[in-house]
Amino acid sequence: MPDTEKPSAEAEEVRRLAAEGALAGRYREGLPGERWRLRSGAVEIAAPLVFQRVTRPVELKRGHYRCASGLPRLADSCLDRFHDDLDAVLDSLFSYARVPVVNLDGWLSMQIPRAVVDGYRRRRGQRGAQQRPRVAAWLEAALGHDPWLALLARAILDWVGTDATAGGSVWPLAAWAELRAAVTGDHASNEAAAGRDVETVLAAMRQRAAWYEKNIDLPLGRKPAPLWFPAATEAGPPAEPEPFVPVPPSEQDEALLQQLATAAIELITSRIDSGEDPAEVVPGVLGTVFGPVPASHSLNRPPGAPDSDSEQVITLISDPVRLAEVTTMIIKLMADRDER
Repeated sequence: MPDTEKPSAEAEEVRRLAAEGALAGRYREGLPGERWRLRSGAVEIAAPLVFQRVTRPVELKRGHYRCASGLPRLADSCLDRFHDDLDAVLDSLFSYARVPVVNLDGWLSMQIPRAVVDGYRRRRGQRGAQQRPRVAAWLEAALGHDPWLALLARAILDWVGTDATAGGSVWPLAAWAELRAAVTGDHASNEAAAGRDVETVLAAMRQRAAWYEKNIDLPLGRKPAPLWFPAATEAGPPAEPEPFVPVPPSEQDEALLQQLATAAIELITSRIDSGEDPAEVVPGVLGTVFGPVPASHSLNRPPGAPDSDSEQVITLISDPVRLAEVTTMIIKLMADRDER
């Protein structure tokens, strides 16, 4: 923005074209150089309006009083939000200024709220998040129609579509703990309680794996990484934080075991149906299918962590006595299947 009060030639041209009803058409048909000039002039006009009507009220609400005191004092993240809103308003201007607009400042003031909301939704869509977060009926049912958990689910859907971060945490648990206290009346609510509720909601969401990957996992992976500030300790250098894993190791183990079990059953059934001896087929298939666990399966586990479920299965079938018991049980199940 220029320091003088006198408008630039670019701003004057924008006002003239808007008054003639030709601004949108000229911008659409203009060469890159002309479009750049028109956008520069529009920034001069729209920037003060966006700051006063959108940015300043938001920064005051956040307690960012220095940012609210003037455009040059905006912090980096606040300035990014301002630019996002300004771009949305300019896109609206060059799309809808197709009729004569004599009072351009007044017209823009009327357009700003809708343009900012549309721009926000468009950016959410680009991140892969729901543009209008809502809690589906199936998810409400999975949460037992609990009003607080349903509200938290909507907050999670909203959070994954923004570029905001929560310091060293994936989720803004401090804010959600306050919200939990207000909604539930439990004024002893803390971040730990909010964190447990988040895990409850995420577990319900994961009941539909494809939906979870599209609406939570994908947009969450596009957010800026949480910042980590190591805390000083007397015991020595601080340990590195555990990496964020969208799906807990226990669920990874269960999914892997289900895949291996399905493969084992199909192979056992095929070989027994072809006439092979079940007493030889079962232990051979179990050793083959459950033996080679993927090399990457345990790379995200810290040293000394408990054995995964798949590793416990390998230990079980390595014991001849236990393997014989498992073999007898499977043969009996196969026999029962044939009788039915």
